[in-house]
Amino acid sequence: MLQALIFDFDGTIADTVPICVDAFRMTVEPVLGRPLTLDDVRSYFGPTEEGIFQKHFPERCDELLAELLRRYEELQKGVPETAPGIMELIRDVRSAGVRVALVTAKGRHTCQISLDFYGIENDFEEIRVGSPEGRVKDAAIREVLSKMEIRPENSVYVGDAYKDVVSAHKAGVPCWSAAWFASANPSKILEYNPERIFYSVSEMRSELEKEGVLK
Repeated sequence: MLQALIFDFDGTIADTVPICVDAFRMTVEPVLGRPLTLDDVRSYFGPTEEGIFQKHFPERCDELLAELLRRYEELQKGVPETAPGIMELIRDVRSAGVRVALVTAKGRHTCQISLDFYGIENDFEEIRVGSPEGRVKDAAIREVLSKMEIRPENSVYVGDAYKDVVSAHKAGVPCWSAAWFASANPSKILEYNPERIFYSVSEMRSELEKEGVLK
């Protein structure tokens, strides 16, 4: 019986993966004096923004974090809406008695910028962000479920990347993969065997209706 849905943010709630990449590029390229490829940027990701700057640019950490947040906040205006239908879905499942949480690898500052921009912080019962030390998503999922007193098998994690499948399974939780934005890589995701993959929010709604969670 589904008792909790735990959502990722970037690429799941909103199409914010491109602005995470662009804000990082705009901040770091002037320091390095060269352009960064997408693979270059991804090689840094894992720790939060603070953690990346502490590790790679310790003497300029505060300066670079402030610049990244300025860039991110400006770029956020270019993503005015969340994924079509996602917040309606979240509110409907909450009305049906399903608990909803947010577990993201985003840093606390960029996460707060996006939550405030969309005005959706109160739609999530529990919120956990990333760590400067690296990926902690599986531990955060377990922590949220413990706080809500829900067994892992009675929950689902919804995320857009193959690493989300890995983290969910490490936490003993089924993963429903969100492939409704261009930043997702469905063929890569499917290599890691998510329990479901959806190419639109409406497909996920149909699954919840089929399972009797929604009418």
